[in-house]
Amino acid sequence: MLVQDVIFDLGNVLVPFDWRIAVIRLLKYLPRDLADKSENDPKLFALVVSDLIEALEIGSIRFDEFHREVVSRTGLRADLVEFRRIWCDIFRLDHQMVNLGHELARRYGVWLASNTDEAHYEYIIEKFLELLFYKKAALSYEMGTRKPQPQYFIKALELFRINAENSIFIDDIMENIQAAGKLGIVGIQFTTFQSLSERLREYGVVIGKLPRGQDIEHR
Repeated sequence: MLVQDVIFDLGNVLVPFDWRIAVIRLLKYLPRDLADKSENDPKLFALVVSDLIEALEIGSIRFDEFHREVVSRTGLRADLVEFRRIWCDIFRLDHQMVNLGHELARRYGVWLASNTDEAHYEYIIEKFLELLFYKKAALSYEMGTRKPQPQYFIKALELFRINAENSIFIDDIMENIQAAGKLGIVGIQFTTFQSLSERLREYGVVIGKLPRGQDIEHR
């Protein structure tokens, strides 16, 4: 395999996140019954609004509409500004992975493919400027579709103008890896930095600093 392009997922690959952080901060704004249930089961809140999250991530509703629907459905008392702050402040940077991204960008075309919403993406790139090593991003809310839908990957390849057979896709979710594989994109499920590095080398991806003055401009 001649690797020319590497596609990174965002959440839990470059920026680990924890929904429980948001849920804990939202408890004081929820009705007592839902707050008690959500405290015992942090996944409950996301389940209650899961269809709204999907709509937000494919761009069919704006964030202010999302907030309004969440308030209507759950009785949430947080205003839009506070809710957006809590909604977004759940990420941290994986410095090893970001350094890898910068290193690969010196030799290969490097891209981003993420299921995300506008509020999350804007927050992430404003807070973590180190992330901006990729050429373009295929963002679900802009594309109107999400991984693992085949149409998502078709649109991403078209956006990037790259060939599936020369690409490697890194994602933490196996379902997404399998969906990309059906289109001929080699996928690696991200678990640890070490295992990812080993798998990349198995596919012939060069990892290691170039000698001074020998940076490669990819396309």
